[in-house]
Amino acid sequence: MSAPAGRTTAGGRGAAAAAGAAGAAGAAGAELADAADLAGLAAYASRRLGVVLDPATARADESGWDFRVVHVRGTDGTWWILRRPRRPEASARLAFEGAVLAAVRDRIPVPVPYWRLHTPDLVAYPRLPGAPAGTEDPETLVYGWSVDPLAHPAHYLEPLARALVAVHTTPPEGSPVLAARAQADPGSVRARIADRLARARAELPLPAAGLRRWQAWLDDGRLWPDRLTLVHGDVHPGHTLVVRPPSGPPALSGLLDWANADVGDPAADFVDMLYAGGTAVLDRLLAAYRSAGGEVRAGLREHILARASFLWVHVALRGLDTGRPAWTETALRRMAR
Repeated sequence: MSAPAGRTTAGGRGAAAAAGAAGAAGAAGAELADAADLAGLAAYASRRLGVVLDPATARADESGWDFRVVHVRGTDGTWWILRRPRRPEASARLAFEGAVLAAVRDRIPVPVPYWRLHTPDLVAYPRLPGAPAGTEDPETLVYGWSVDPLAHPAHYLEPLARALVAVHTTPPEGSPVLAARAQADPGSVRARIADRLARARAELPLPAAGLRRWQAWLDDGRLWPDRLTLVHGDVHPGHTLVVRPPSGPPALSGLLDWANADVGDPAADFVDMLYAGGTAVLDRLLAAYRSAGGEVRAGLREHILARASFLWVHVALRGLDTGRPAWTETALRRMAR
């Protein structure tokens, strides 16, 4: 995590230290900008981490929406993850993501990334064991599962549910960064979605049936949360890792990519699993969540289904914002079904 800024006085030692830190950050940023190739990035990370990374092992993963990822092995055999933000707004979210990871690390029943390097331009941490439970096709945005999520719920969906309960019940008061965000009005969730729908109506050819459904959802106050919780914000098969033991079924071994973590609507953490696995996966996950002590309020399932439908509005706008027309076209086709 980034260290909190200390108090300074103009012209004093604090101001000089701040100026020196800014200069060092600028120099580091310039050095990283020069490390455009994988070997250069591995060399830069080696110097910052104090470990020796083998550039010959570096391989890029460009599947992430917000970050470019490089896998590279240290000479001691440890694999490392190097994450670089694609856009300034992704970089700006790193401080909050780091605060969330620190808050949940000792509460959550599955491993999460443990950052050993955190700058505005680069995050590095030892790779967690396991492989993704599924991957998303970058063109069709359809998930292919590497495991059957319903075959052995005690090894996958149930520990995932316990992890979500741990996240959703994490008190924000322990971190100033989280506590500041926790002051948000629960009504802000509905207001943000209403704003996105208004923008989508102005910029996209939305289907009439979808518009009616989304407006009815927005107007139904009983479906919306009356309190906000800490949320992961992007729980899907690609962000859940599983290990395959020599005997026995695959088991959940980690929860990745907390870039969209927020203080918000806990229903958000069920939407992508519904999209990837259908209502059977959602219902099993909700049952496990309730058994683990999570609050399954009246109307939550209906709310999740509506949020999942609205997901395609989000994807369409994301395509416009990031210059990926294929995403927008795919989303519009899905809305029209």
